[in-house]
Amino acid sequence: MDAAAVKMDTADVEEHLLVAHDGPVMTITLNRPRQRNAITKEMISGIAAAARAAGNDDRTRAVLITSNGDDFCAGIDLVQSNAEQTKPRTGHLERRMQYGAHEMILELDALQVPVVAAVRGWAAGIGNMIALSADVVVATPSTKFWVPMVKRGFTPDSGNTWLLPRLVGLARAKEMVLRGEPVDGRQAVEWGLITRCVPEDELDSTAATLVHEFANAATVAIGLAKRLLHANLAVDLRTGLHNEALHEELATRSDDFKEGMRSFVQRRTPDYTGR
Repeated sequence: MDAAAVKMDTADVEEHLLVAHDGPVMTITLNRPRQRNAITKEMISGIAAAARAAGNDDRTRAVLITSNGDDFCAGIDLVQSNAEQTKPRTGHLERRMQYGAHEMILELDALQVPVVAAVRGWAAGIGNMIALSADVVVATPSTKFWVPMVKRGFTPDSGNTWLLPRLVGLARAKEMVLRGEPVDGRQAVEWGLITRCVPEDELDSTAATLVHEFANAATVAIGLAKRLLHANLAVDLRTGLHNEALHEELATRSDDFKEGMRSFVQRRTPDYTGR
């Protein structure tokens, strides 16, 4: 595999966040297994940079987010976040999150290539949002999606209160947020939080199959359709229809649209190039 680490200011992120390319697939791997992949501010910046790079790089047609170790991500690294020797100025959380967690989540949301997450073990707090920011989430029966903040005396962040009601409805979102109840892989599928729960030994192969499928699909159409689904959550029907017409106009100008039409007429499998 051709390692393509995203350049950061510290060597720490290159050790704890692995970013690699294998043909059209970018793989982002959380790599702090001893800390249960608790995420640092450098890793957050690294994920944002990787997502931005994937969006700007025409060779990337699919992204896989995965992890090394028993857990996907145990949340923010509280040791690092509480390491300052002096008390920060009032409002530091709101200010810093704009350039940290918020930027990362927005970059993942804006990415116009499909993202698959392979989630084992715990996905807690910000780890829950990283996982659920993917377009397809693959988990196992022992996976736990958890929003524990209220049980610790503070409120959720990183977009959890925005995304969860949209995925599972307000009542179930309140179960997760107000009671801080973890949701396992099977229940996550039943609730519509994710779509796939597979046996432990099939997690990586299932994610790899999905990524391969996406990497050989009509990339422009997928990216525009993803953008439509996200944008049309917040508009009325008339605007939604208008958005669909504009995006379809763009999609029909792609080489993959022409190939899709040719393959249909010729009764063969399309050979998409992502252009």
